Amino acid sequence: APYFKQMDDYVAALNQKLGRQVVFAVPVGQAVLALRERVIAGNVPGIQRQSELFTDKLGHPQAPVEALASYCNFAVLYRRTPVGLPIPAVLERSVNPLWREEKLNLILQQIAWDAVTGHPLGGVGAPTSF
Repeated sequence: APYFKQMDDYVAALNQKLGRQVVFAVPVGQAVLALRERVIAGNVPGIQRQSELFTDKLGHPQAPVEALASYCNFAVLYRRTPVGLPIPAVLERSVNPLWREEKLNLILQQIAWDAVTGHPLGGVGAPTSF
């Protein structure tokens, strides 16, 4: 939370200085945390443990996290939902066949959209006043 606040304050200060929202935040970190919470709750098909989301203990992402980050960027850049986009190549070529299924893809898309629309600096929700 302190890191996210620090980054948001920095982006808001830049926009304040510029007089309008020019810099946006892509809430990938928040989306990854939401995905991890769903994994803990057992609500993500093909992923039983949080550790399956990463290739190592440093946090390098596996295919589902890469797709999630891409969906967050898509939503901020194009200001539209990624829900309904086809399964991306990063999931299609993954070693886990369950990661190639539409159900996981839709979950990742919805988590990304929720994170972006819920973030005041994502440029999709209500505009932030400066």
